[in-house]
Amino acid sequence: MNNKTLSAIVLGSFIVSLAIGLIIFALTDLGLMIVVWTVALLFGIDLFVLSFIYPGERGKFGPSESSYRMVVGAITAAVGLIGMLYTFTDLSVWILIAIFLIILAVVIIGVALMNGKKEGN
Repeated sequence: MNNKTLSAIVLGSFIVSLAIGLIIFALTDLGLMIVVWTVALLFGIDLFVLSFIYPGERGKFGPSESSYRMVVGAITAAVGLIGMLYTFTDLSVWILIAIFLIILAVVIIGVALMNGKKEGN
């Protein structure tokens, strides 16, 4: 797929995520931050899933577009998940931070393993 098509898909997924967040805001009394958490969670998941259609070859500098989108999507979804947990549970902030750090570590390990596997081939 060309870049314009991929950009249109990403924009469309953001608009859908925003619309769902606004619907949840309109139907509940959870406050405006529910829109932020919903958009972050859904758009992050979308970015993670869409990362598999991006080219996987490494550029001259930095990770491949696929790896970059995967990491950004996973971290964005993690922020949305932590926000949702903060909104819907009474978990301590320290537990939420620990959950985020665990997700971050898993993403880092996963990307390192994927890049190590690519370099070994």
